[in-house]
Formats: sequence, C-alpha cells, structure tokens
Amino acid sequence: MGLAAAALVGALTLAACGNDSSNSGSSGGGTAAPSSTLKIGMAYDIGGRGDKSFNDSAAVGLDTAKKNFGIADDNVKELSARAGETDTDRATRLELLAKSGFNPIVAVGFAYAPALKTVAPKYPDVKFGIVDATTDDVSGPNVANLTFAEEQSSFLVGAAAALKTTKGTVGFIGGCSVPLIAKFEAGYKAGVEAAKPGTKVVTKYLSTPAAELLRL
Repeated sequence: MGLAAAALVGALTLAACGNDSSNSGSSGGGTAAPSSTLKIGMAYDIGGRGDKSFNDSAAVGLDTAKKNFGIADDNVKELSARAGETDTDRATRLELLAKSGFNPIVAVGFAYAPALKTVAPKYPDVKFGIVDATTDDVSGPNVANLTFAEEQSSFLVGAAAALKTTKGTVGFIGGCSVPLIAKFEAGYKAGVEAAKPGTKVVTKYLSTPAAELLRL
C-alpha cells in the first residue's frame, strides 16, 4: 500500500470513530460484519482512479476503508479533475460533495489547496483532508494535511541505484518541476552519495508547472 493510501486509511479511521455502527449477534454468539453510515467523498486530481500513480494510491486507501468499515458503495462518491480547469472548478467539486452530505471529503493533490481555502470555512462541520498540501498551503480546524517524508523513500532508491551502476552515473526523472518533487530529487541524490560517493546524478523533469502551482 502506498504512502497516500496508508494516510487516507488513517484519516478515514479517525473520521469513522464517531460514525461506526456495528451489530453483534445476541443469540448465536456470532458478530455481524461491520457496517458504517459514513459517507466519503473523494476528489481526485487529473487522471483520477486508474492513473497508475498517486490517484490510484489514494483509491487503494478508499477501497481499504470501505472494506474495513463496511461502507456501502452508495455512500462513496468519486469525482476527478479535468485538464485545464480552474480553482473555481475545483471549489465547485468540493462544494458539490459537501452539499451532498459527504463527510469526510479528501482532496487528492496540492492543486486543491486554493479551492479548499475557500470551501472549508463554509462547511465547518465537514472534515476535509488534502494530500501533499502543508499548513502553509491551507489550514483550518476542519482540515487535515496528509503529507509525507518523500525524501526518505527516495533516499533508499538513490542508494540502490548507486550500488547497481557500473558506470558511475545514474539518472533521476521527475514528472513536474515543483517543490514536492524536488524533495524526491534531494533524497535520491543524498542516497546516491551515501551509498557510492562521487556517483554522478543526471536529472530530467518532464514538464514545467503553471505559475499558480509554483506558489504552492
């Protein structure tokens, strides 16, 4: 299970504590399967479920929570972002989930931070979670920031790469050149240097972010 999935299960566990309703058999000594009236809203970033990346990691967490807490399919709503949409579009998606009675609502990706700044204060009784956004990006009494020590996992990958190379050069490929991925790069380089000092790291990013993402 990925880091995002583990964090989502943990966050949903906390949210479920006051909403879980289990039925125990009173005559046969058996215990019925757990069930919950919890309604979970999931707002994915671009690509949604099936992206084979961080959205899918979040989806694993959601599926695990459904199984562990006995949450019916009808009590789960999954929505995905589209390419080229605005912060207003993201805010509309979060508000739709909140107005529909979903609680908690998880926003997958720091791109939701500006939208959540607007929406969370309007729905103080709804618990929101946001993946990869720090308290500097968005915060509030009903907002949980689901962040990770990305550099620690990439340190291990860098060390493995350095130990494997026979030419003294390894590569790092980042998706989008944003501070979040820079943490992965820093950890990777540190791991390379720790395992085999002097190994060269060639870095390449696939895309440059829009200006608004650089502000996050």
